[in-house]
Amino acid sequence: MSIDPVGLSDHDSVGLSDHLHHLPAGDLAQIRAESLTVVRGARTLFTDLSVTVSARSRLALVGENGRGKTTLLHLLAGTTGPDDVPERGSVHRIGTVALTRQSMDVGSCETVGALVDEALESSRAALRALDAATHALSEGLTGADEAYASALDAATRLDAWDADRRVDAALEGLGACTDRDRPLATLSVGQRYRVRLACVLGGSHDLWLLDEPTNHLDADALAYLTRRIRDHSGGVVLVSHDRALLRDVAREFLDLDPSEDGTPRLHAGGYEAWQDGRRRDRARWEEDHAAQEAELRRLQDSVQQARDRLSSGWRPEKGTGKHTRQSHAPGVVRALRREQELLEAHRVSVPPPPPQLRWPEPRVRPGVPLARCESVTVRHRLDAPVTLDLHGGDHLVVTGPNGAGKSTLLQVLTRVLEPDSGRVRHLSGARIAHVGQEAPAWPGDHTADRLHEEHVARLAAHGLLRPGDAVGLGATGLLDREARRTPAGRMSEGQRRRLDLALHLAGRPNLIVLDEPTNHLAAWLVDELTAAIRATSAAVVVATHDRQLLRDLDDWPHLTLGQ
Repeated sequence: MSIDPVGLSDHDSVGLSDHLHHLPAGDLAQIRAESLTVVRGARTLFTDLSVTVSARSRLALVGENGRGKTTLLHLLAGTTGPDDVPERGSVHRIGTVALTRQSMDVGSCETVGALVDEALESSRAALRALDAATHALSEGLTGADEAYASALDAATRLDAWDADRRVDAALEGLGACTDRDRPLATLSVGQRYRVRLACVLGGSHDLWLLDEPTNHLDADALAYLTRRIRDHSGGVVLVSHDRALLRDVAREFLDLDPSEDGTPRLHAGGYEAWQDGRRRDRARWEEDHAAQEAELRRLQDSVQQARDRLSSGWRPEKGTGKHTRQSHAPGVVRALRREQELLEAHRVSVPPPPPQLRWPEPRVRPGVPLARCESVTVRHRLDAPVTLDLHGGDHLVVTGPNGAGKSTLLQVLTRVLEPDSGRVRHLSGARIAHVGQEAPAWPGDHTADRLHEEHVARLAAHGLLRPGDAVGLGATGLLDREARRTPAGRMSEGQRRRLDLALHLAGRPNLIVLDEPTNHLAAWLVDELTAAIRATSAAVVVATHDRQLLRDLDDWPHLTLGQ
């Protein structure tokens, strides 16, 4: 994570140090992107994108992994590399911008204090300039009045006197290291991120561009981050998979996922308005595509009918004269040509909409016994014995702090891991799927279609599934046709996560165990997944730290480990 102050050539303060080339613009702060098109290799990330970020914005950039959210964030900040320069379009900035990156380079900073000093150098320079101008004024030097007014304006805009207190409060609020002498090398990755984020939240920039800011934050730090974003006097642009944060703070959503006309969609009104807008856009897209496909089929039928008439339909009844046939032929030929011209002129210009999640019917009766854990423990991982029974239709949320044994319990339950004590029984007819936190390490050259074929064959070989009962890879709506032909080694994390879930659904599990199921999935897909697991007749066990998922499953029974 790093901070990049950029922009504000219109508000330079004459006579101050180089660190004060850019000063806050307050209510005038703005980033305006116009008609941006970015192409990476053979792939277009987005086309004709225009958006304005003001001092009142709370804008979320949303979309699947690989859609260009981080690229757009860097374009808005002006920190793009050579591979992300737009094909066309422009970005104009007024004010100061702080950008937090997902990757973090501490640069030359060796201690927490050095990192803080780097972030606050503009405020420190402003106070030094004000002290110098005050001294010049007391000495009656020529031009001292103007220098003092300029220095006072800069320090006031930066609120420089309060800079250190603000950063200290942010360090405290995020649970970050407050020891300014602490070497950064002795901190965990998560702690270094917290220090860097505190430098942004405690700074004086007009506009915050935050890329996955919830990484490495616990519940208290997340609550603090949410409050700071709400209270920030400037604008915020946010990229996050944390749906709770998006629901709590975002007022506008710029959706970079595919649309009917290929351009991004801007939705105002908060999270629910974005979801409603997506649904309306999707319904209209499906209707338009279906109408064009129906017209194509009608024209194809018309051409075929005209061909049929030409070959036989125009012939008169037996016994009539040859000249009668000849008189019919030109009209039938003209009709065929007319229908062919109409068919050739018709184009299906609306692309097929991307698939949506479709959860297969598990074919399980409510209350049917599926699995039982009896006093299971795993040394150093799951110390307190756990006993539980799972039946068709049962729901369970497993919670607890990191290290409490949540993932271990799920692995024991699904026989991925053998317990040190106790036992696990899977009842006859139980089809159990375990979706782990990360997708497996598949052979890089295997396509999704091939992996699906191999997975179904293994299930059939073990008597767990009849081949005719398998759910086709395309039937779940998790992968489009192009993704199904993509080698696993070239898939994004989001695509790999989708494939892993699709493979597990192929066996129609009547007990599905999900360990952090929201990892690497777009917010809208997680909403669909949540609705699916709430509606399915299968038994479902979920372990998660996802705050919104925990809210959505609050009415399910909870098993809390580590108490």
